[in-house]
Amino acid sequence: MTYEEMQILHDDLNIVEMDLSEVSGLKGLYVNGHIAINTKMSDIEKACVLAEELGHHYTSVGNILDMTSAANRKQERQARLWAYNKQIG
Repeated sequence: MTYEEMQILHDDLNIVEMDLSEVSGLKGLYVNGHIAINTKMSDIEKACVLAEELGHHYTSVGNILDMTSAANRKQERQARLWAYNKQIG
């Protein structure tokens, strides 16, 4: 699924592109129905990042930025698995 197709399918969410390069290598961010995607990527990479952020929308709860927590790492894994399944099938 392409980046544009995912944006159309999930038009109920606020998906915006912005420069996230100032935030330590951050490519995407999901917060309460809002998704920010770094503008400085190819459309293929944006599709991958958007899929993962959508995975967070559908599978994650709370702030999981602290990867020292096993529970947060599990939620990160669930979001990535959701993204893989969405893109690969």
